[in-house]
Amino acid sequence: MGQQVINIGATANDGTGDDLRSGGEKINQNFNQVFGSFAQTANGSLIDTSTERSIVGAGVGSLLMPANTSLVGDSYHAKIGGVINATGGGGRSEIIIRLKSGGTVLSTSGVFDLETATDEGWECEFDFTIRTVGVTGTINTNGNFIYTKDNDRKVHGFMFQDQEVIDTTVDNTLDVTVEFNVLNSGDSIQSENFVLRRTYTGLA
Repeated sequence: MGQQVINIGATANDGTGDDLRSGGEKINQNFNQVFGSFAQTANGSLIDTSTERSIVGAGVGSLLMPANTSLVGDSYHAKIGGVINATGGGGRSEIIIRLKSGGTVLSTSGVFDLETATDEGWECEFDFTIRTVGVTGTINTNGNFIYTKDNDRKVHGFMFQDQEVIDTTVDNTLDVTVEFNVLNSGDSIQSENFVLRRTYTGLA
């Protein structure tokens, strides 16, 4: 379903436009089309254990994809970043970043080795599209994870592509989680900014 345009008639109060109920329904449908816009306004939790945890902080907007509203072609861009510490070296740390809805993985970076980083910047981007809808719908993602190593102002990281199953007939609340697959003393990561925006609305 694309944008719903309210028929306002040819002239004021000529009786040819949408009635109030129909106009209100179109307004609600249009708002449903812009769900999934979110901006983080507080730092996320500091993650310094090997347990997978959400890295998203509190914010404004919504991370909800309501049941039965996704369309083929719906596309989103998510970008999250903050500060990272990793010991690297001989005891190289390993990290996994996932885009999830509850316990369902919608995209994963896979395992990535970290070099030494002390209070350095990091960011991860996801571009994802709903390919098919339904109980066994599909979501395709391309993304990247980058950070700065100590004593080297160059950006280091990797790209990843993923396809996962998404049930679009139920509510999906998006989340980004981090897991240290290999954790060393002093390793930690925290988000300071996260923005999700819709980049394309599919057609019915």
